[in-house]
Amino acid sequence: MEQKPNVKKGKKLIISILSAVIVLVLTLLSEQLLPLFEPLEVNNSKIESEFSVHFIDVGQGDCTLIKTPDGNMLIDAGENGYETTVLEYLEAQGVDSLKYFVATHPHSDHIGGAAEVIEAVTVENVIMPKLSKSNTPTTATYEKMLTAIKNSSAKVISAKPGSEYSFGGAEFTVLAPFEQDENLNNMSVVLKLTYKGYSFMLSGDAEKEVESQILKAGYDISADVYKGAHHGSSTSNSKKFVKAVNPTYAVLSYEEGNSYGHPHRETVELFNEEGIVYYSTADYGTIVFTVDNNVLDVLAIKDDVAEVIQ
Repeated sequence: MEQKPNVKKGKKLIISILSAVIVLVLTLLSEQLLPLFEPLEVNNSKIESEFSVHFIDVGQGDCTLIKTPDGNMLIDAGENGYETTVLEYLEAQGVDSLKYFVATHPHSDHIGGAAEVIEAVTVENVIMPKLSKSNTPTTATYEKMLTAIKNSSAKVISAKPGSEYSFGGAEFTVLAPFEQDENLNNMSVVLKLTYKGYSFMLSGDAEKEVESQILKAGYDISADVYKGAHHGSSTSNSKKFVKAVNPTYAVLSYEEGNSYGHPHRETVELFNEEGIVYYSTADYGTIVFTVDNNVLDVLAIKDDVAEVIQ
């Protein structure tokens, strides 16, 4: 009698061979691809790139560093108590001078560390809103910043809509403030920054009234990256303004569990509705956009470790 082949044994053999092949392929792939996904150790060393915008994690505050090989710019300096954080970050990135320091408006969560920065590094120009006597605060934080500016060699520039500046291949235009407003958020210096075709909308804490003024003035506010105004508050980030910016990415600077409820639900829902990829400093730490060879990358730095996230 002819002996029939053992089908079960044949199937088991095929499965065993396939399993071994799959394991081998996965092993080879992991050995080749793993280094691509390993975090980049920063350990207080500079992130070297052609151009970079750093949204520094300063809790419930704002601080943005723009780095070029030929000049740097700092917008705001966080809340009181974050002076060391800002100064250590600047040192880690090899920044010992600033072409421009922008104090968007005189609230402590934006200028808390301003005096210490101006005292510690060489600042060529300070851009800030020109305030009326009735709008000028008398807080210790603001007075301290003014004293530091006075004792420095920095030139003070009053922010005027339409004014244009350049440094290190980057250019920026002042879009606001337009007029005196008792709401100091609406005195925020609003900027659009560009570098080799990439653009960033940096709105401080400007609220919807100012957004309407910017739109009415007819500025081109389209940008690749949008720093969500006023930490993601619903008093800012109007739908019409965000749609005009039409960013690919947005950044929200706030502290987890803050008492203001930032970011507000309306802003997050709007970003989702518009298909905007957004990152928060509360979740990711410091968020850095780099441009090299005409490619925009997004990195997050937390616990002195940088990792590409986009």
